[in-house]
Formats: sequence, structure tokens, C-alpha cells
Amino acid sequence: MINQTFEELRMTGKLPSPSGVGMQILRLTQGDDYSTEEIGQAISADSALTGRLLKLANSAESGSLEPITTVAEATVRLGIRTVRNVALGLSLVPSNGSNSCAAFDYERYWSLSLARAVAGQHLSSVMMRGVPAEMYILGLLSGVGALALASAHPEHYAEILMDPNLLGPEEVCRAESSRFEINHRDVAGCMLLDWGLPEEFARAVHDYEACEFRSSQKAIHTLTELLRAADVIARLCVANVDTPLQEWDQLSRDLAQLEIVSGFGSEHFRRTCNNAAEEWREWGEILGIQTTRQMDFELVEELAEKAREKARADEGAVPRIVRLDNSGLGQTASGLSQALNESSLRILTVDDDPVALKVLENHLVKAGHSVTTTTNGDEALRHALKECPQLVVADWKMPGLDGIELCRALRKISSGQKIYFLLLTGTNDDESVINAFNAGIDDYITKPFNPRILIARIHAGRRIITLQKELEREKRKQQKQMMDLQVVTRKLRSAALADPLTELPNRRYAMKRLAQAWESSSRTSRPVSVVMMDIDHFKSVNDTFGHDAGDAVLKGAASILRSSCREDEDVCRIGGEEFVVICANTTAAQAKMAADRLRRDVENAPIFWQGHEHSVTMSFGVASRTPETQDYEGLLKAADEAVYFAKSSGRNRVEVAEINQDEFKKSA
Repeated sequence: MINQTFEELRMTGKLPSPSGVGMQILRLTQGDDYSTEEIGQAISADSALTGRLLKLANSAESGSLEPITTVAEATVRLGIRTVRNVALGLSLVPSNGSNSCAAFDYERYWSLSLARAVAGQHLSSVMMRGVPAEMYILGLLSGVGALALASAHPEHYAEILMDPNLLGPEEVCRAESSRFEINHRDVAGCMLLDWGLPEEFARAVHDYEACEFRSSQKAIHTLTELLRAADVIARLCVANVDTPLQEWDQLSRDLAQLEIVSGFGSEHFRRTCNNAAEEWREWGEILGIQTTRQMDFELVEELAEKAREKARADEGAVPRIVRLDNSGLGQTASGLSQALNESSLRILTVDDDPVALKVLENHLVKAGHSVTTTTNGDEALRHALKECPQLVVADWKMPGLDGIELCRALRKISSGQKIYFLLLTGTNDDESVINAFNAGIDDYITKPFNPRILIARIHAGRRIITLQKELEREKRKQQKQMMDLQVVTRKLRSAALADPLTELPNRRYAMKRLAQAWESSSRTSRPVSVVMMDIDHFKSVNDTFGHDAGDAVLKGAASILRSSCREDEDVCRIGGEEFVVICANTTAAQAKMAADRLRRDVENAPIFWQGHEHSVTMSFGVASRTPETQDYEGLLKAADEAVYFAKSSGRNRVEVAEINQDEFKKSA
């Protein structure tokens, strides 16, 4: 059901996705075995990315070296790792976005993602665990599930982020699953698989939030544990005085436990964390991502104590809306009001003449607009890509990137296509004007301009911008209605496939899932097994205590089975007191081990009813596909016969169909 729900999300076209070049770099650099030529060819396909790299290379300490003019030369000067990280960062981290979810802190999201990427790469290198290149990618993408839900369901996700009762990741996941039939962990895992990344990557981003380091653990072994360690360091990097006390306390405990499992001495460990934080700030400057002042990991306990003092001082204050989920993605109330402020146009002006630029700014500010000034086309393009103004007023003739070239560059990207572009020109001949409109301008005004005519042109542009807003608002409304309808449809479908008493999948779902597992087994020649189980003496419970007691036993048993089953084991209630677990890619021996585990957990977990504790046992039957098994119904029948044999042999036991075939025939 999760895969189907994700597919519906993907079909909306609103999920975040790397650019074509970003996707190519992402796949190319999963490991450390890519070449300079391969990454250079991929980067060269994006002129803006190439320009940023060349600028970085030429701004590096180079003494009297010649200017860098190619990606290959930039790679030699900067190093392939630096070039790879810049390319990935610029390709995967958008300089602007729709920011459609008002309660989602986009700046903090990307800052935290970058910190997690850098910390993961750094830890991987110094601990010699995993591949540093892989950890950079994992850290950068590990929170993408939350970003996806904020993009696909902005209004509903804002409600979840602003719910004061959802204080931890598990509660947030439950709220997401209840609202959308999928949570951000599932979405993140599905997205990485959809992008062609390895299954172990998807598993790591799905599991790392819930990963806990054990007190007896002495080392970090898996990608999931390494990503969790990077996450702890990253959250401390972005922590500040407004970070809730509860989060400070948890982070300080996590850091202490991480120090133990790192295998480093205290001094070495803190130095490693500080080096990662310093590298994060350096990459933030390169990629244009906001970073806070560098965290000193020697002072974590001291900062946590300051947070406690501040919390005590603020006890009587009016509470603010603060970020509430484990990803720290909510905004403050003041941030929301600022985000919703649309009283004036955001205008970007560009002119190489400082006097003319100042005059232009004065007229626009006087008319009530928010104005940013730039003195050349290159600077204007960088600002437009980062801030996405609503209207640009640009002079035509400028050194470097002129007004027409600036317009052409903006029209090549989706956000730039929405910007209203007003050109200032000293010429008025027909051919020049036609060329300007062909380049993508919306209007022009000749210099020297009449201020009243300028403001009139701006007002005309504002009408177009307003109409665009109304169209986008109507489009978002329709999309919201469609998404709401999809959520309702998913919930109805889920209800049709769920048992209302135990909330487990019902018989209809079990048959559908078993048919899929059987078909997959037929195609791949991999094993498939089922474990059927039946509550012992269930009829006597109903006869002695009534059906309310029977319902309590069913719900209790279902809860135990649900918590005991592993991720790749599908447990369903197929009727009465009967349950089944579908085990794809599982042999009879492996399925028996699973059944033994479930039997012990049911036997050892008491069920409470009307204040009393009751013990329950179950009988289990295991069947695995054999050459003689004709179809999945035959597989289910074999497991059912094994359950019958387990009951007749004393109950609270596991029987395997393949082992006891002859005995079944005798007892039949």
C-alpha cells in the first residue's frame, strides 16, 4: 500500500527532484570510482553550474596562476572531491523553490541537510566506515521525505508542523500516516529508490531517525548508524538559543552516547565534531546556504544549561509557535506573518550608472515597493536566482551581462519565466524593440524616463503579476482539492483492506498480497512462505467471559503480532481468531524461526481486560512453496493443515508442513 500511495504522490508532479544534470551527477558519484572526465562532462552540460565552479576555482588562492577556463582545470585546482560536492550541492539544493508550505522552514531544512551531509562524509572518513561520497549524498537527501510532503500537501502538512502535541519523530510519523496514509520516512525511502539509488541507501534514510545507540555498543557499523551519528552532529550545528529545551537535553544525551560508540577519546571526538562544523560553514558559504555561528562542541553542556536557564525565565511568557517536529522544520509566528506579507512588489533594479540607479530606486520606493539595487547583470542574475523578485527593471546597455542577456538567462529557468521584465533603453527603433520582445521582455520604457510613466508601467506589470497570482492560487486550490480527494480515496481503500477491530490488513488484502508474492516467486524462483496462526481456546474465552473479552484478546494478540513482525513480514487477520504472516523471499526454515519468535512473544506478553491480566497462546503452521504446490491457495491450505496439526499435538507450538506431511495425512 505504501508503494501505491507513493506512486500517487509522484504522479502529482509536485515532489522535489534533482535536475537532469543533478540526477546524472548523483548516479555517477555514488562511490569514489568516478573519473575527472566523467564528472566534467556531466557538469559542463549546465552553464550556470559551470560558471559557479569556475568562479570558485578562480577565487581560490592561486598566486600568479593563469585564470581557470574549463571544468577540467577547475577540477585539477580544487580537487575532484571539492568539485563533486559543489556540483551535487548546487544541483540538488535549489536556490529558490515554491516554498508552498507556510510552516515549513526551508532555510533551516537545507542548512540541516548540508550539515548532515558534511558530518556524514567527515565521520565516514575518520572512522573508516562506509564510503565518504555515499555519506555526503545520504546526508543531503535523508530529510527529503518531509520536503516532499510539504510540497505535495502544503496546507495539511502545515497543520501537522504546528500541532503542539506532536513533539517527537514517532508522533509526527503517526500523524503523517493518519493524514496521508504514508509518512516522511516511507516517502524518503521510496524517492531514493525511484532515483535509482541502492536499496541500502533507502533503508538508511528510512531507519536513521529511529536508530538508537545501545549502551553496550562499542562501534558504528552500518550506514544507518553512521547517518544517525551525522544527524546528531548536524542538529547541534544548527542548534541555537531558540532551540527547545527538550531538544537540547536529547541532543546532549545523544552526543554523549555517540562519543562512546565512536571509539575515540573525548578530546579526539570533540575535535572531530568541531572540524565537521567548520567544514559545514565553509560549504554553506560556497553553496549560498545560511549557516549559524560555528558550534563549539566543547561547550555543548554549557549551552544546554543556558537553554535550561532561558526556559525557566520564559516560563511565564506567552508561548510562541516554534518548530515542533524532529526535523525542526516549523517557523515562528512572526516568520509566518512576514511570509504572508504581500503589500508591495519585490522589485530588482539593475543599472551600471549609480546616479540613474538611485533615481530609479527613489521613485519605486516612494510608490511603496520593496527595491533591491544591483550595478551589473551578473550580480542581478545571482540575486534573481536566489530571491526570485516579482519584477525586474533593467538597463539595456551595460558591461558584461546586459539587460537582454539577463532576460534570456532568466527565461531559461521556471522561476525566471514568472518574473515581469521591464527594460530601460535609450533607443526606440522598431528592430531593436522587436528583438527585445523576442528575447522575453514584457515591456520597455525609453530613457530618460518620465517618473509618472514609469510608475504607470509598473502598475500595468502589477496587474499581470496579480493575475498570475490568482491563476496560481486557483491552480493550488484545484491541486489541493485533488490531493484531498486522493487522501480520502486512499483512506477508503485502506478501510476496505483493513480489519476494523484489530486494524490489521484483512483477508482481502492478505489474498492480494499473497498473490503478488506468489507471482514474484514464480518470476524470480525465490522462495515464499506463509505462517498461519490460531488463538488457542478462543471459543472458551467468548463462552466464559463474553464477546467483549474475545474482542480484547483479538486486539491484544494483533498488537503483539504487529510489533513482533519485521518490516518484510506482512501480518493480516483473515477471519475469526485466525491470522497469517506472508513472508516473501523466505525459506521454510527462516519462516519457522519467525513463527518461533512470534509464538514466544505472544506467550510472554500478557493481555489486559477489565483491569485483569490474561495469558494467551497461539498455534502456528508454516508452509513454504515447493515444486508440488500448485498455487498460493494450495500454500495457504498447507499452512492451515499445519495449524490443525499443531493444535491436535498440544497447542502453543509451531509445525512445518514440509516436515510433517505424512503425519498430516494420518491425522486427516
